[in-house]
Amino acid sequence: MKTSSNSQYSIPRSRGINIQLLKYTVLASIFVVAFASCPSFAAPKELTLAVGLAIPPYNIPETKSGIELDIVREALKDKGYTIKPKYVPFVRVKRELKDQTVDGALTINPDSGIEAFYSDEHIVCENVVISLKKNSFNIKDVNGLKGKSVLAFQDATIYLGKDFASMAKENPDYREITKQQLQINLLYSNRVDTIVLDENIFYYHRRENDMVDTSLPIDTWHIFVPTPFSVAFVDEEVRDDFNEGLKKLRKTGRYDQIWGQYVIGQGFNGSRLR
Repeated sequence: MKTSSNSQYSIPRSRGINIQLLKYTVLASIFVVAFASCPSFAAPKELTLAVGLAIPPYNIPETKSGIELDIVREALKDKGYTIKPKYVPFVRVKRELKDQTVDGALTINPDSGIEAFYSDEHIVCENVVISLKKNSFNIKDVNGLKGKSVLAFQDATIYLGKDFASMAKENPDYREITKQQLQINLLYSNRVDTIVLDENIFYYHRRENDMVDTSLPIDTWHIFVPTPFSVAFVDEEVRDDFNEGLKKLRKTGRYDQIWGQYVIGQGFNGSRLR
C-alpha cells in the first residue's frame, strides 16, 4: 500500500499545554502565599498571658478590659496577635512564667528574677496618700501620718517599706481594707483623715462612686516611690513586636486615650504615667 506524501498528522489538543491557564495558576499561587504571609491577613496568633493584678482600672476580669489589658491588646494587635488573659493569684504569676504554661505575664518587671524577655515599661503604678484639702495637712513623708487616722489597702505594710510598717504598728488609728472603693466613701464622709492607695485606683473609683459627694478638693501626697512595670514574654520576637506596637500607641496618642477612658478627666492629667 502506498502512503500519500501529502498526508498530515495533528497532535490532539487535549495533550497540549494551555499557556494562559498555567499563567493564571502561577499567579494565583503567588497571591495565596503572599496573602497567608501578610500579618494583616494571616490567622491571628493567640497568646495566653498571666494576669495577677486583677484590680480595676488596670485589669477588669468581668469585661476583659482595663488600662493595662487594653494597652497590651492594642500594642500586639497590629502584628496579628490576640490575647487570652489567664487570671491567677499574683503570687502564681512568676510560677506560670517560669514553667512556660503561658506565653507571657503582665504587671511584672526584671527584678522578678525570672528569666524572660521583658518589654519596655508600659505602665507605672504609684501609691499615694490622699487627704481633703480643707484639713490643711502637710505630709512630706511617712512621719507626717503620725497622729492621723490612716486607711490603707490590704497588706500595705508589706509593700510600702519598713518605715511605713513601723508607723502603722505605732498608730492606733491605722487600718487596712480590702474593698478599695470604700476608701473613697470614708474619706469624703470625713470618717478618716487619710487614705493610702494607688493613685489610678483612687481616680477610677472616685469616678465610679455615686454614694458620697466627691466634689471636695483634695491634696495628693507623693511620698512613695513609683513602680514601673513591663510585660514578660517567653518568645523574644513577640517581645519585640510588642515594643514596636507600644511605641506606635504612644506616637499616635492612642496610649493617652486608653488612660483617659479610665482615670483622666478626674482632676488627674496622667502626666506622671509617661
